[in-house]
Amino acid sequence: MERTTVCGVLLVAGVSAFLTALPAPAAGAVHKLVLDAPINAIQVEYIKRGMEQADSEKSDMVLVVLNTPGGLGDAMQEIISLILSSRIPVCTWVHPPGGHAASAGFFILVSADVAAMSPGTRTGSAHPIMSIGGLFPIDAPGGTPAKERATPTDETVPEDREPDATAPDKSQAAILMDKVREDFQAYLRAITARRGRDSRAAELAVTESRSYTDQEALEHRLVDLIATTETELLDKLHGREVHMLDGSTRVLDTRGAPVTEIVRTFREEALVFLTNPNVAFLLFLVGALLIYIEVTHAGMVAPGVVGGILLLLAVMGFSFLPINATGVILMVAAIGLFVAEVMIQGFGIFGLAGVVCLALGGIMLVDLPEEGLQVDPWLAVATAVSFGAISLFLMGLAVRAFRRKAVTGAEGLIGLTGRAMSDLDPRGKVFIRGEYWDAVADTPIAKGGELYCRGIDGLILQVSPVAGDGDAPGEPTSTTSPDNE
Repeated sequence: MERTTVCGVLLVAGVSAFLTALPAPAAGAVHKLVLDAPINAIQVEYIKRGMEQADSEKSDMVLVVLNTPGGLGDAMQEIISLILSSRIPVCTWVHPPGGHAASAGFFILVSADVAAMSPGTRTGSAHPIMSIGGLFPIDAPGGTPAKERATPTDETVPEDREPDATAPDKSQAAILMDKVREDFQAYLRAITARRGRDSRAAELAVTESRSYTDQEALEHRLVDLIATTETELLDKLHGREVHMLDGSTRVLDTRGAPVTEIVRTFREEALVFLTNPNVAFLLFLVGALLIYIEVTHAGMVAPGVVGGILLLLAVMGFSFLPINATGVILMVAAIGLFVAEVMIQGFGIFGLAGVVCLALGGIMLVDLPEEGLQVDPWLAVATAVSFGAISLFLMGLAVRAFRRKAVTGAEGLIGLTGRAMSDLDPRGKVFIRGEYWDAVADTPIAKGGELYCRGIDGLILQVSPVAGDGDAPGEPTSTTSPDNE
């Protein structure tokens, strides 16, 4: 009996020790995506791939780190659609300190299940920008200024609103701007209402371009928390209940969770680089310059190949950006003015006009008004001046080369003098530039007489006697004779 009791005690102690030695259940994995570039189709591809990878690997949460100046409206809506339809909780976090989530980035920030910011960050200034290019103004011509309009709420928006018969007539452009503004405001209200955020404060970012610091965003219930570091963020998220769109509730288990960062592929990194407006603009100008060098110096090959590749890369980059037709026309006009300056000698007027057109074209080329989303004005001016100077120099060399008298080949014989190797009456042999030629004289020339070439027909020279040896006009430009004659 005692032996049985001892064995039982030992067995229980061994099982307890074994269970104690087992590691605690690990926290669910977190997949991190970094959105630190202008929002366009490339970022949509990256976010979609990351969300699919997180879903396939049964991630506990997707963390989207935001530091973006904004971007295109259609790309923004695709990313928000991916976030709203995600089966995994999504947390957006404006980071690092000093970063911002402006314009389209603000929409993405407030659309997530949990929104967070780092100290010293900001968000807002949510002008809607569409892929057709350009900024849709909030204060449409002929309309009511945004600050004088009431922000739509349950109290200020009646169910059956009749059109105001006393309102001033608006242009079609003003009506379009109002429609765009109202659509984006409704879109923002739908997102913030579903996430339990302050719709009124969010709309002010659209109607008045309001921007919020991290503390202001927290006070207005635009974000849920503030965290300085990634570890602090995961600790604060631990245990938070998240209500998914399908009605289910998820409890985040993020404290000490391993974080897997999904990096961009080489293709995505390359496209992010090429879609930088400054890079695409420089690639276009350098490619055009190299192509011109190849055209004017046929046979060099390398400038043509490299220039063609650079132009293709520039076109690829521009294909992801909204291009302003006026900017393109100005750049084409600039090239035409550079050519006119060299061909008809405009005394610098055409060249200066070309530089101005190229600079303005570069500034207006990408139809996005926000800093970081368009060609830098200083870069456009500097490159326009440099490109103009180089182009005018190369064109000048080419034009002078075309106008210069040929000194090689058969054409180089015209104007040279020589000696008749037989009587020319009118046909015979001549010696010019160290070579023997068949020639036809317009005036009989005796053997040994001085002559000059006035033309060439195939392989037959047309010659005339020089002054003093006949009646032909003109002065010889050089004299050649055979050795030992």
